[in-house]
Amino acid sequence: MKAVVMAGGHGSRLVPLKRFLNKHTLPVYDKPMIEHVILSLRRGGVDEVLVLLNLRYPETVMEILEDGNRFGCDIYYRYVCSVDGPGRQLWLAEKWVGGQDFVLMLGDALYLCDLDFRAARSPHMWTMPLQGLDDPSKYGQVKVSGDRVLELREKPKEFFSGLIQTAVWKLPPDAFDRAVRLGKEHAGEVHVGMVTEQYVAEGLMTHTSIPPRSYIDLGTQEALFQGSLLLHERAQSAARQAAE
Repeated sequence: MKAVVMAGGHGSRLVPLKRFLNKHTLPVYDKPMIEHVILSLRRGGVDEVLVLLNLRYPETVMEILEDGNRFGCDIYYRYVCSVDGPGRQLWLAEKWVGGQDFVLMLGDALYLCDLDFRAARSPHMWTMPLQGLDDPSKYGQVKVSGDRVLELREKPKEFFSGLIQTAVWKLPPDAFDRAVRLGKEHAGEVHVGMVTEQYVAEGLMTHTSIPPRSYIDLGTQEALFQGSLLLHERAQSAARQAAE
């Protein structure tokens, strides 16, 4: 199974930490942020990854991941200088994906649970009850019925739902055409949420809910700290269980 990872962007929420590096190389507890992403994909059944890079310091990501051999997968790269939103850059992966369903994950996502990408049918998203873990305005918020996503509001100013859209989706190949159309219709950045909103509006999007405190968007300094704490808590719990 193939996955596309978005590892570009300005990273403005993490200035000054990322002033002289790609934010996806910042440490989160015991590993660079991007390594956590690759390991989550591998556990979910992905064996080929395309990392999309832009702007500054793409070589630092490539130096960390190399060809993917130590993760047990093949890793490839595409680079453009411009930063105009992950939705606009999705087209870079179209030929590589080759007309099949694929996984799309943002490069600043941290998951502390396993995700089964093979079992999910596309279009599909992974959701989570936020329960006070982080700032709700950072996230797309959803309302669901059973496994169906009924409504999605992308980073609403007013609270809409305690269930959030996390940063990974399984998408059909028509996601590329949708992203291209959105790029023509809208000025400025095109976000992945604009693509997923279409599937929701058409009644096509399904979801899997993951446990609370098993995902966080690492795009802020506070979230980087929170993510490291969550990983530390998990490591300490595993050590205690092993000692019993």
